[in-house]
Amino acid sequence: MKIVVKISGKYFTPIEPAYAEELAEVLREIRGRGNRIAVVVGGGKTARDYIKPLRELGVNEGYLDLLGIRASRLNAYALALLLGEQAYPEIPGSIEEFLEYWATGRIVVVGGFQPGQSTNAVSALIAEAITADTLYNMTNVDGVYTDDPKRNPDAVKLDELTISELKKILERKSVNAGTYELFDRLSLDIIERSKIMTVVLDGSKPRNLIKHLDGGKIGTLVKPN
Repeated sequence: MKIVVKISGKYFTPIEPAYAEELAEVLREIRGRGNRIAVVVGGGKTARDYIKPLRELGVNEGYLDLLGIRASRLNAYALALLLGEQAYPEIPGSIEEFLEYWATGRIVVVGGFQPGQSTNAVSALIAEAITADTLYNMTNVDGVYTDDPKRNPDAVKLDELTISELKKILERKSVNAGTYELFDRLSLDIIERSKIMTVVLDGSKPRNLIKHLDGGKIGTLVKPN
């Protein structure tokens, strides 16, 4: 199988050795089963800690976007170092570079590509480019809910839904910026047009990837329309 794993940057800022070691072990195990893997890492708190004060000081959003991209690539490089020989030693800066590194057969770890494009969108673009079997979004919730579970205790976790249904949930005013970010509009559009099978999992437990690959009923499956 060809698998793309999107990891929230929050799990790399700061890096917790036990978590990072477990994640690297899981990725090695998945590759050892004969699967191909690409991993996309967000900028997380590292990016926000730089962006917030610089925004207050008047730096424009385009440059702040570039700063966020560099933070995500730093996180990606950290994971590549942990993977050692299993991973390609460089972090690609474009889809063209990614495909060049992907051709080596190693795990390719990626951060951001360009301003105005989230790492969720990058993961969707990569999944589209390699015709991935599954895109895993390892985030800060254990699946897709009918509403933001942090704000609404009555929110219900969904076992599966379609892209159209997910769009409707994420477009609601109660699921706005910052607290329940699963996918932005661009990433959803890419997933929809290429009919990419997508799974939302709790990223705090790396072995959830193994559990799902082994048939475990965890997370939320987002099916093509």
